Order: sequence, then structure tokens, then C-alpha cells
Amino acid sequence: MKKLMIVMVCVGLLMGCKSTVVTPEGTEATYSKAEGVLRSTLEGSVPDVVNATNATLEDLELVGVENTVDKLKGKITAQMAVGTKVSINLEAVDFDTTSIRVKVGTFGDKSISMQIFRNIEKRLNAE
Repeated sequence: MKKLMIVMVCVGLLMGCKSTVVTPEGTEATYSKAEGVLRSTLEGSVPDVVNATNATLEDLELVGVENTVDKLKGKITAQMAVGTKVSINLEAVDFDTTSIRVKVGTFGDKSISMQIFRNIEKRLNAE
């Protein structure tokens, strides 16, 4: 019984470990500690977000950038210099809005995920 109670408390804590951030540009992003994933939506079609993402990863000098993308969904992966994997998943919400998920490393890194997301967002707003 005691073990079950401990497991229930741990699961409850993990389920509630989400934080929401509003960027200076006004976009709301949610980071889930349990999954290590930053989620948001961006104003732009999937191809526009892909272009902004590729430019961001190039600017940040990430290596091994791979795109598996069409006009509805896509996945972009890269590696940081220290070997940490960066994974960005995109999905069209409608013609001009794209859902984005950013995960850095196995367990996630909120700070780096936010830096990547903000850079993508700035590039989209500059277009």
C-alpha cells in the first residue's frame, strides 16, 4: 500500500510539471518537464517554419541537420557540438498556422529549447 501511494504521488507530480511562457513577441509556449518538450503554435505555413528552423539551426551552428518534411508535417533533427540531439516536430494546424514541438536531449532542456524557439519565431516575424 505504501509503495502504491508513493507511485501515485510521483505520477501526480509529473503530470503537473508544466510551465507556460509568453515570449516578447506575444507567443505562448508550454514546456512539459515530464516529456522534456516545448510546445507552441506559430503564425506561418509549414514550409515557412521549416525555412526559419533551418536558418536558426545554421545560425546556431548545429550539425547533421536532417529534414523529413512535406507541406503538412515534418521532423527536423540536428546535433549540438557536444552531441546532444535536437528534435523539432512540425504539423500544420491550418494554412497559415503551424504547431511546433522542440526537444533537446533525452530528458529535455527548457533553456535551449526556448532559445531555439525564440530564434525561429523572430525569423518568421522578420519575413
